[in-house]
Amino acid sequence: MKRRFSRRRGVTLAEVALAATTSVLVLTGSIGTFVMCTKTWLQGESRIDAQSSSAGAIRTISKELREAMSISVDASGNGLSYRRPTKTAAGDYVMPIVWDGVNRRIELYGTSVRITAEGQPNRVVCSGLRSTDPKSSGGVVPYKIFTPGAGSITRSLTIMLVPERNGTAGYKNNSRIRETIFLRNIPELTR
Repeated sequence: MKRRFSRRRGVTLAEVALAATTSVLVLTGSIGTFVMCTKTWLQGESRIDAQSSSAGAIRTISKELREAMSISVDASGNGLSYRRPTKTAAGDYVMPIVWDGVNRRIELYGTSVRITAEGQPNRVVCSGLRSTDPKSSGGVVPYKIFTPGAGSITRSLTIMLVPERNGTAGYKNNSRIRETIFLRNIPELTR
């Protein structure tokens, strides 16, 4: 009886080494791409957080001030006091228009902007603010949060906020938003 030899052969050591090297290169490239995409995503997320924080704060401040009877901006530009008219339980203004007797302020407190009113808890509307304008020369010039329009009665007010958020690898993301709001002021009535 004659034996038949099969022509099957095993895998050589060179082929195994080549396959392992190729697999390691593909895996390393995939992990590097994943890490890079994750860092980019985190940077974008912190930038979006800074932008939405500043936009939400501007909306809140605008809504609060549009009902004001009078506004007085501090000389530093980092705070203001305002008065609102009295309203009925239904939300209508009491006629004749009179102050509701509550002293209110919007001010920079540390790195946050907060709204304070007598007898009510403080509300933080934006936190993590920078003290300098990143678009100024060198990015080191301080800015005013509130800048009143011209005239003895404040009819417009420019609000600027620059919140800063931590990104990846120590990089800071910031959002600079400036908006001018026109107030529906009612000049304060005196008797």
